[in-house]
Amino acid sequence: MNLNKFQQISTNLKKKQKAFTLVEVLIAISILVVGILSGFILITKVLYNTAVIQDRLTASSLAQEGIELVRQVRDSNLLQIMNGGSAGWKDGLVDGSYTIESKAGSGQPITLSSVDEGEGSNFFYNDDTKIYNYTTGEPTTFNREIKITTINNDEIRVESIMKWKTRTIDFNLTVEDHLFNWLKF
Repeated sequence: MNLNKFQQISTNLKKKQKAFTLVEVLIAISILVVGILSGFILITKVLYNTAVIQDRLTASSLAQEGIELVRQVRDSNLLQIMNGGSAGWKDGLVDGSYTIESKAGSGQPITLSSVDEGEGSNFFYNDDTKIYNYTTGEPTTFNREIKITTINNDEIRVESIMKWKTRTIDFNLTVEDHLFNWLKF
């Protein structure tokens, strides 16, 4: 009788072990699912942030280029003055909002085109030359406005205002610099 009772207990334990194994498998599967979903969410966020970071880097470079182009106009005026010319140090740099045309390497002067405040021009991206411009290539969402404000007779504030859209989110960036009549100092 003892042997019979032992077999009964053994059979009951085996049944309980099978059920316990099923619970373990369900827990393991749910842990794996959570881990895999977390991985997919992480990859999705990384891909999204990569696009945002790339666009921010592009926008900051285009904003800095706007400041540098205005600085070039100021420096060209100062060089003319130093060579005996009659230019004023801020000729072509009057208060207002502008887009800037620069034909890199053409030897032509930089052109500031007046625009309404908040209405800069969108860039195009030329895939052949890898250059952003205002005339040829694929349209982009990058928009630059240059704002010039006179502080006094020897100082102007230049703001390069970039606006763009990455996916469905609007971004903006403003870079500011102050340019001086350094011949007077």
